[in-house]
Amino acid sequence: MISALKIPPVLREKWQQLPERDRRMLSVLAVFLLGVLLFNGLWQPAQQRLAVAERLYQQRLELAREMQRALPGSSRELTFTPLSTRLNDSAMAAGLDLQQLEVDEKILRITLRGDASRVLLWLENIEREGALFQSLSLEKNDQLLEARLVLNGV
Repeated sequence: MISALKIPPVLREKWQQLPERDRRMLSVLAVFLLGVLLFNGLWQPAQQRLAVAERLYQQRLELAREMQRALPGSSRELTFTPLSTRLNDSAMAAGLDLQQLEVDEKILRITLRGDASRVLLWLENIEREGALFQSLSLEKNDQLLEARLVLNGV
């Protein structure tokens, strides 16, 4: 390995004069130092740049989410539509059978039935949209789930 390099004759002679054990130790030391230099010079800075880029990406992703929430969107448009109309439309879109829909002053009574997972998903979605439950009862009827709701704010 060393003979392939252009080494001045004086150094080559000194190398040959060293005992075999010392030459092997110096070779191991050279390989170790080369590894340390590569780690500190290439690998570590690349990992640091990657960590900085990941942090920047997460910050921008969170900023994009905040901007999306701040944009006037469908949730603000829905506030102009009466709650009874929104609930009726969303129940129909979810494939639920709306059996009763009564409006008394500021109270809304709804009875609907459908597949249990669809009913529960629909209930979760309307609660996220801001519906305030006054009461809720669920009853298994054949293979379907029947939900009776009383909501505040028409």
